[in-house]
Amino acid sequence: MVHKVVFLPSGTEAQAEDGELLSDVAKRAGVRIPMPCGGAGRCGRCKVIADGEEVLACRHHVVCDTTVSVPERDRGVVVAADRGGQTDDDISPLCGGYALAVDIGTTTIALSVMDSSTGEEVYAAAGVNGQRAVGDDVLSRIQYASEGGTEDMRRMVIDSINGLMDGAPEGIQSVYIAGNTTMEHLFLGIDPTPIRAPPYLPVEERREITGEESGLRVDPGARVLTMPCVSAYVGGDIASDIVCSGMDCSEGMCLLIDVGTNGEVALGNRDLMVVCSSSAGPAFEGGNLKSGVIAGKGAIDSVRIIGDTIRYTVIGSGEPAGICGSGIVDLIAQLFSSGNVDRRGNLRPGPNVRDGRFILCGDIGISDAEIRDVIMTKAAIYSAARTLVRSMGLEFSDLEKVYIAGGFGSFIDMRSAIVMGMFPDVDVSRYEYLGNSSLGGAKRALMSAGFRERLEEVFPRMTYLDLGSDPVFYDEYTSAQFLPNTDASQFPSVRY
Repeated sequence: MVHKVVFLPSGTEAQAEDGELLSDVAKRAGVRIPMPCGGAGRCGRCKVIADGEEVLACRHHVVCDTTVSVPERDRGVVVAADRGGQTDDDISPLCGGYALAVDIGTTTIALSVMDSSTGEEVYAAAGVNGQRAVGDDVLSRIQYASEGGTEDMRRMVIDSINGLMDGAPEGIQSVYIAGNTTMEHLFLGIDPTPIRAPPYLPVEERREITGEESGLRVDPGARVLTMPCVSAYVGGDIASDIVCSGMDCSEGMCLLIDVGTNGEVALGNRDLMVVCSSSAGPAFEGGNLKSGVIAGKGAIDSVRIIGDTIRYTVIGSGEPAGICGSGIVDLIAQLFSSGNVDRRGNLRPGPNVRDGRFILCGDIGISDAEIRDVIMTKAAIYSAARTLVRSMGLEFSDLEKVYIAGGFGSFIDMRSAIVMGMFPDVDVSRYEYLGNSSLGGAKRALMSAGFRERLEEVFPRMTYLDLGSDPVFYDEYTSAQFLPNTDASQFPSVRY
């Protein structure tokens, strides 16, 4: 008998044989759980929460479908895993020794260290991007850079990466950096101010520097490369996503949506590739919402409303501290399908509505204004995808696959996202979660010549569509600023 195991907060899924040790399942899935005693059950450091019960991963046997919360450890550093893994046939590393892959997100940074001789991951961590101290989104960071803050932000991101590397092995000889265009520029110490003006191109598409020049805790002579950026608002993270998904080799047309602050979208196959970006904002990452939090311990990550009963799950169990992006998507979809909110996002009077807010528990809830802010955010994502598909003379029904990328994308209940009109209303069998494929692509670029060749092949044929000058986009965006008339009768089962 085979059971499904879901690891939180990464969202990584794995299959476990009946009775298999949880620690073995985690290792196979790439989820790092400390076991200083080698799995002898003596140190107690591998404690996790399995279906609400604290257990030792090295002693717990999986006998049913299980949800596992891996507690935050070591100054809030958490495990970061992608779903791509090393799937290329060749192991042809960029250099010897150890290899470091880094995904620099606007909100979070995730990294992985691998043994170049085997491709095995030996260390992984994730944490907050220190640049958030000067702004939550890309535009605020560009503004800060324009006022002389480029070097300051470079130091912030380098310190953030180095701070996550406590416990990482020495001897790192190669590094691949993936991130949006602004994040890669700031990592390199390049003022990104020019990218916000026409023709909206990167100051530099990519660069290779040494470990010493980078300021990272790697060998001084290490090769440090950045993923290629195609435009001001479509960066190396999307190039990484595309190749990691495999859509660049597909015969059928595929859509990729990277759910994050920038809302990048790609459409294509082995013959063409079109990309665009629509600033979505930080609503799905906890920003701009009174009760919003980043996905982590204490965050409400799923919601169901059955009559007057509200049910929810909390990452890591315990008392909820707020609601993260996947919970926000669930909540609004449930409010709409249960008749508690209209298509414009206005709350209707009810027992859980107090002072203009729908209350989940305690003081955690959402207001009319916040619901409308989320609707505007989902409208930006949906309309970008719709415009891109229509620009190629296609409909969503013509798509072979829809890939969802980004750390947040690992947690989304697909049916809820469709109900609230964030993702195309196509059969859920066409969807595929990629997890953090920006990081996954950086890992594979370090380990596979074949992957690097595909990256070099696809980048020149990535065509950027400027939504700002496309009248179709404004029509689509206006139309998407409502909750759609979507069948919400069937939601996938959720363990509570």
